[in-house]
Amino acid sequence: MVDITKNIEVINLVKLSLDEDIKQGDPTSESLFPSRSQKGELILILKEDAVVSGLKLFEYVFKKINSEIEFLTDNLDGFTKSGNIGILRGPIKSILKGERTALNFIQRMSGVATETFELSELIRDLPVKISDTRKTIPGWRILDKYSVLVGGGINHRFNLSDQILIKDNHLNNISLTDAVSICRQKFDSLKIEVEVENWDQLKEAIKTDINIIMLDNWNLNDLTEAVKFIRNISDKVEIEISGGITKSNLRKYAEKYPDYISVGHITHSAKAVDFSLELN
Repeated sequence: MVDITKNIEVINLVKLSLDEDIKQGDPTSESLFPSRSQKGELILILKEDAVVSGLKLFEYVFKKINSEIEFLTDNLDGFTKSGNIGILRGPIKSILKGERTALNFIQRMSGVATETFELSELIRDLPVKISDTRKTIPGWRILDKYSVLVGGGINHRFNLSDQILIKDNHLNNISLTDAVSICRQKFDSLKIEVEVENWDQLKEAIKTDINIIMLDNWNLNDLTEAVKFIRNISDKVEIEISGGITKSNLRKYAEKYPDYISVGHITHSAKAVDFSLELN
């Protein structure tokens, strides 16, 4: 797994987040812990079973405040039982300055990872992957997508330049066939995906030079026939299903055997995982 603390976007985000919280100092800790050298030890507590994501970033936040702070843990990002999962040691005033910012990162990231994991577990016996979308918090995309990987999902494109994706809003006075042709001529090295919403679009799309077909908001009965239709014509075109996917209906969609199912809510609506830091 990539070390996200080396990424310049993450570095800048941490700086922005710390400036937001402590740019004007911490008068509470300054008053109650006047000695710069006073040391303390705080325990990182995971209050629920979850897929933890962002432990290295959690540590990095504190190191940016004071390099003397140590974070001791035997854990790696991944599924973790509730309980004590790490210890922070160092100047207590510095630890308290970074407490909220560090917890904000790990709670949000672990929420995304846990939501992805729970969906992936529902279909773990099927050859179908859960994919994210670009429905991420602005500035947080690399963290959201990293957490999806930790949770067992896969990443769709990081930004608009990664892949051609032709949707209904792109088809203004131009046919789907012509749109694919133009994009292929201009960006031959990129994969081309087409969103199709009905049978007419699907029958046109399968005749073009594309890599992926997205079946968007199809009902289950039509999906069965649509996937068979695509597979009978091509074993190279990948199939994505999207739209209206929930935990209660995910397996029904996965049993249609697409290559992956994209789910926006794993990043835009994930519930934060409950952590706390308690003085030892």
